[in-house]
Amino acid sequence: MKPLRTRRFVVPAGWLALFLCCTLTLGIPSASATLGKTAKNPLIKPGDPFPKTEFITPREAVYRNYLGLPDKPVFHLNDVKVDVLIVEFLNKYCYHCQKQAYLMNRIYKAIKKDPTLNGKVKMIGIGVGNNQIQLDHFRQEKRIPFPLIPDKDFMAFENIGYPAGTPFTIIVKKENGEFIVKDTHLGIIENRPAYMDKIRQILSGGAVEASKQSYESAYQQLNPGITVEGIKGKITQRLQKTGIKVTDITPIKLTNAPQCFMVKIEKDGKMDAWFAAIGAQGKVCDICHNIYFIYLFDRQGVIRDFIPIDVTKFGNKPFEEKEVEKMRQSLVGKSLTQPIQYNPDTDAVSSASMTSALIFKSVNEGRKLYETLKKEGYTQ
Repeated sequence: MKPLRTRRFVVPAGWLALFLCCTLTLGIPSASATLGKTAKNPLIKPGDPFPKTEFITPREAVYRNYLGLPDKPVFHLNDVKVDVLIVEFLNKYCYHCQKQAYLMNRIYKAIKKDPTLNGKVKMIGIGVGNNQIQLDHFRQEKRIPFPLIPDKDFMAFENIGYPAGTPFTIIVKKENGEFIVKDTHLGIIENRPAYMDKIRQILSGGAVEASKQSYESAYQQLNPGITVEGIKGKITQRLQKTGIKVTDITPIKLTNAPQCFMVKIEKDGKMDAWFAAIGAQGKVCDICHNIYFIYLFDRQGVIRDFIPIDVTKFGNKPFEEKEVEKMRQSLVGKSLTQPIQYNPDTDAVSSASMTSALIFKSVNEGRKLYETLKKEGYTQ
């Protein structure tokens, strides 16, 4: 096993999960107490082109025809044949998204009835962390008339900068064959007539008053609020319950990678070393909480345990022990050497579908960490 070394610690922009990262809250020197610097992309704003993102083409001809898309497997937003497009990022389990569905249906009907808007303005919903089956249920339940496109792996949401929740609604206008952002709105649209006026202004090319909303990327808000000693205590306490003795927990500083801990253990009279990382993910629903947890994996990259720090379900209530155990059963034994598939039918904790998806997303990001540990010889 490679001895521990001290190296300069750098957090690259592409790392989205926190693996006991350098933050003031964790008691390790840093320029920032939060994780805003780790976002892949800046938060989208008026004047920006909509990021090039590949979406699954609707299987129903009625929705393909509505968007003007050919019957091909995938499409990009710029392929949609319309002057102005309203893009709503939503999640089936988000309370405010459910509440806004009625309003968005009314906006859709108002556009269809207005001869100056019909055919020139269209709508599309993008389900953040949702698969098509979940979105089909949402459409049936809320009688949504416009297409709903899955963003199961959060790629589109990442590409627009991972705003601090859904619903997040964007109005884009096509200019020289490319959709340009004209307006963004986080949360429920409270004033439908004013929003309709804004749509008309954008279509006509008129100036739109800048939004008075102030919001940021969810990654700028990430902070687990726990010290390094607190982390060590949670790991030690949890492993002791499983009959594993912790002999030492030591930070590892890697080259061009987040920091993690080496956890030296004694199990069944044999010495071994595991690794500890913190999963941290920004919330999807605008009224939900960010989530933080510890996961442990061995030198082969196999996940060995799951320990919550701040993991919540519906109503922002913390996971109960039986729900923590359910998540352990879904994760333990899976390998970081390959993508870990999330199946909402079997892996989701009841009343915590969004949180469950985010946990799997964060653990999958740990694959980069494991590859770095392996490359630098720590897993030998």
